[in-house]
Amino acid sequence: MELSNNVNDKDEQHLRPNGSTTITDRSTHDITEPHDAVAGPIEPLEAVNTHSMEEQSSETYPHNEDISDNTSKHGNITTDPNQDDRVNTADSASTSVSDSRVSSEVIVEPETCRENKEISDNTENMVDNQQQFMVVQSENTSDSQTFQMYSPTLLTQVGFEPDNYLRGCKWSVDGTKVLTATNENKFYVYDFPLDVDTQSNISEMRHSRVISETGGVYDYCWYNQTSDPSSCSFLTTSKDNPIHNWDANTGQLLSSYRAYDQMDELTAAYSLCYSLDGTKIYSGFKKMIRVFDTNRPGRECQSRPTFAGKVGGQGGIISCLAPSPQGNLYAAGSYSRSIGLYYEPQGEAVFVFEGQQGGVTHIAFSPDGTKLFSGGRKDPEILCWDLRKPGQILYVAVRKVETNQRIYFDLDSTGRYLFSGNHDGMVTVWDTQQPPVKLRPDTDFVLESFQEFRAHNDAVNGISLHPTQPVLATSSGQRHVPSLDDDDEDLPSDTDSDQENSLKLWLCK
Repeated sequence: MELSNNVNDKDEQHLRPNGSTTITDRSTHDITEPHDAVAGPIEPLEAVNTHSMEEQSSETYPHNEDISDNTSKHGNITTDPNQDDRVNTADSASTSVSDSRVSSEVIVEPETCRENKEISDNTENMVDNQQQFMVVQSENTSDSQTFQMYSPTLLTQVGFEPDNYLRGCKWSVDGTKVLTATNENKFYVYDFPLDVDTQSNISEMRHSRVISETGGVYDYCWYNQTSDPSSCSFLTTSKDNPIHNWDANTGQLLSSYRAYDQMDELTAAYSLCYSLDGTKIYSGFKKMIRVFDTNRPGRECQSRPTFAGKVGGQGGIISCLAPSPQGNLYAAGSYSRSIGLYYEPQGEAVFVFEGQQGGVTHIAFSPDGTKLFSGGRKDPEILCWDLRKPGQILYVAVRKVETNQRIYFDLDSTGRYLFSGNHDGMVTVWDTQQPPVKLRPDTDFVLESFQEFRAHNDAVNGISLHPTQPVLATSSGQRHVPSLDDDDEDLPSDTDSDQENSLKLWLCK
């Protein structure tokens, strides 16, 4: 097991100037009301006017008083004066971070930032290979997660054929099953014993079901409301196919949801997710989000355009979707590098902002709903957006993403620890409660990695944390193109030696 701590070299390699954020405010609603499903108590969010954001910045971020009155050098913020521009504000552990992409011309390094740099310089002495960290779930949950990073223990693994690379992995909401998709357009369902905390390993991992699609897999997700293993199901979307709802226990097709274009031809969704209460299915198309009623399969749906002519909006293919823990919002990422926030029940656009270097491939809300994390293809940055001030980036977490492949990341149940796969087979962990640092005055705040360990010999494309147990699921693999220089077929190429298509479970205890 290869472990490393605080790898700062890659942080410096991928730094880029701040101020590249574009925000369009289309809000007509408050983003204030917490939802019952949020883990742990949440303080009510106050509503403030975006026109008074400079005054709010000096109160919430006291160390930024010198730069709060200046005009953004690169940022492009568009606000509709006829609308009520209100966003959330709440106390947070990250309030010491300034909005660096929408930055001022003269950047003054605050005292707090200098102190954070001194802390980061000593981090390497504080964290060693026997570092441990504790994750405790909210008071409303009886179970708890305890991650001890002495060295993650490999519980079990399963391998796949050389060309059959995996496309992520996801735990069911009750933690009894883990699902993975492969390049052969098949879904493998594996059962998982919930008493794994008393075991040191699982002797063998066998799939309980294999479900095949006829086209290339675009996206998949578990039903998010069931705690009964007997009614476990998941959605899939693939090329030239409708959205399918599968029974994970029997492998039978339960229902289909069909979308049609303006020519009345079947069109496939590129992304999907359930609403927070599980009553709706959000599906992403080109410049369009279609919403199905979970209880009414078929072609009936609500079409919500994300881009319209002179009005603008969120263009491109909607590549990923996520419901907010607050219940009245959902977010959509696009290959056009934009992220949109939409307000229910009508799906009205609240904000659309940009900042990712590549097309957005994965987004995730923090458990309290005040932050949104996003990652893109060929983009080494995971951006943490402050939804109390939409368009403001709190910090950047640097990883390795060198292809268009979707590389997942995941947060623990408290939102403190962020896990992500990397192109080089490593898994990186960040502690989001640690103060980020500003390595150079003209760049964003960077959250330095908490720890790394080697999980695979190939790209780690899937990361999923068990909902109640200290178990991490990882999946690996990518498309490998043979080198033109490999004339001798008898000699193994470097590409062959680096290939690993596998699903692994790690016990972090």
